[in-house]
Amino acid sequence: MRQKVFIAGGLGAWCLAWLLVSLLLAPLAAPAAQPPEFRVLRPGLELAFLSAAASVRAGSDRVAVLRVDPRRLHLRVLAAPRGREGHNAGEWLRRSGALAVINAGQYMPDGTYIGLLIQDGRVRGHLAGQPEGLFLADPEDTSLPLARVLDLRYSAFDPEHSPYRQAAQSIMLLDRFGQIRVRRSAKVAHRSAVAEDDQGRILFMVTEGGHTLWELASFLKTTGLGLREVMCMDGGQEAQMVVQVGGFHYHQYGGPTGSPEFPLPWPAPALPAVLAVFAP
Repeated sequence: MRQKVFIAGGLGAWCLAWLLVSLLLAPLAAPAAQPPEFRVLRPGLELAFLSAAASVRAGSDRVAVLRVDPRRLHLRVLAAPRGREGHNAGEWLRRSGALAVINAGQYMPDGTYIGLLIQDGRVRGHLAGQPEGLFLADPEDTSLPLARVLDLRYSAFDPEHSPYRQAAQSIMLLDRFGQIRVRRSAKVAHRSAVAEDDQGRILFMVTEGGHTLWELASFLKTTGLGLREVMCMDGGQEAQMVVQVGGFHYHQYGGPTGSPEFPLPWPAPALPAVLAVFAP
């Protein structure tokens, strides 16, 4: 009996020693991502720059993030009349008096928007089964969120009875469950995105270098921005964002897909539709 107790005790001590060594040698858990520092441009409008060194394939690793509080500022869709090509982001901003402009979703060569587009209550286009992301703003019922990104995979939406006067459909990039909603691809381009965070704010994002969509989505999961739903708006030369607040100015125009590493003065193509931020 004493021999059995001695053996059990030895095994127990050995197991305890092994556990302590394992804990000491185990890698430390990665610290939670710290949210970036935002510069306040005016109440309700903030700008930050992220470093996406782990996902950029070409050019600058900076990602500009403009955070908008829809309780303080208005968000609208701006769209060119049918048959007209529109303007680049800077010209849209100048003509409209907006504080910021980012390209809306994708469109056909003739300027026809792919998916649903609603401008000031006027329906342009139609709700498509794909893509599954929908930006919404300016509700007639003020008890609703003032702006949001809706994931059509999990939420129904009837455009014939829309309570929102602004809408733009595009591709889901990252959802609230952390699932990446695009396929892996080797296609590298400048990218733009629109997201909603866990406090109901809307974020406009544009990359200054080239990324694949999958790798950009993977990076956005680590930013500490509290992202809920993220939509990819477009890539290449159409990935444009301009901000003008007082004496502060920022602009980013994408280059041709496959050439994001060359800082050449590429012409910024006209955009048939954009999302814009306005002072109240």
